[in-house]
Amino acid sequence: MKENTTKEKLEIITQLAKDKKAENVIVLDVEGTSDLTDQLVICSGDGDIHTRTIGKYVIEEAKKMGIPIHHKEGLENGLWILIDFGVIVMHIFNKETRDYYKLEDLWEELVRNRNKTKEL
Repeated sequence: MKENTTKEKLEIITQLAKDKKAENVIVLDVEGTSDLTDQLVICSGDGDIHTRTIGKYVIEEAKKMGIPIHHKEGLENGLWILIDFGVIVMHIFNKETRDYYKLEDLWEELVRNRNKTKEL
């Protein structure tokens, strides 16, 4: 079985989230900004039950497709679920937690600063 490329994994993971009606799904390219991962997938659920459903489904289906999961946490409470696929890290938030932490704003600012540094 051939291993999926990062792009293929991103397409699979984002589609799996959308299959369970994840909201506001975004992908951030953080390669060169983070030593931990190259891509972030951030999405929301309509509540804790919804976020847990998204997380469990993504994990189960990714495993079936041969995409390894290195670490997962947050499935118990559903406020903020993290799934580490290695080169891709997925964050599934309930709406209130996503609004509070504004993770995509933080990473977008870091990526902008990285790009400014490259221009110098």
